[in-house]
Amino acid sequence: MQSLCPPPHYPNYVPNIKTATLNINAISSNTRLQMLEDFQWRQDIHFPLLQEVSHTILNTISRYTVHMNIVTDWRGTAILAKDGAALTNILRLPSGRGMSASLHGILIVNIYAPSDSQKRQEMECFYNTEVIYLIPSFSTAMILASDFNCVITNDDCTGQRNYSRALVRLIQGLDLIDVWQATPTRTAYTHYTATGASRIDRIYVTHDLRRRQQNAGRWPLPSRTILQ
Repeated sequence: MQSLCPPPHYPNYVPNIKTATLNINAISSNTRLQMLEDFQWRQDIHFPLLQEVSHTILNTISRYTVHMNIVTDWRGTAILAKDGAALTNILRLPSGRGMSASLHGILIVNIYAPSDSQKRQEMECFYNTEVIYLIPSFSTAMILASDFNCVITNDDCTGQRNYSRALVRLIQGLDLIDVWQATPTRTAYTHYTATGASRIDRIYVTHDLRRRQQNAGRWPLPSRTILQ
């Protein structure tokens, strides 16, 4: 999760915003949905960015406007806006794996990359071709959040790593910065398996937003660790 003060040239923007990225593992039960809703409200998250969305049950979340992109196979994504904040220019990938929206000049991009090392070609194609559709023109301020299902530095994993050169090129081409800045002594793993751990849930921002970032943190939830 990240907390940002907006640049001064966005006069209509709220004084402080929080975004968070979370794979919700196809939440369908009312109990888990209530846990998610309580967490979002308690942490005062203005724009939760969710992946693996498979049910329209998210529409029942109170105090948020829910924008979803659900197709098939649990690949859906969603951007939630607290208290009806007006998002514009909403774009959705036909696959359901991503969507973007604008808020007073800031582009918010939420994607859910293909997983598993056997789908490496599909993942590289996703980063090379599909994600670009969500960024129709260069934005001076951008937030890119995702369950990336891969890493681009050794500090982000233990054991065997799932590395993506295409994602490296995308991040470098957009000149984005990781809000967490992991090091060997400051890890923030968000996904655990029997063979290792990795930080596949990350948030990147443009330099102007990074300079105004107030903090970044992570919070454990029953199904996943959320990065803020």
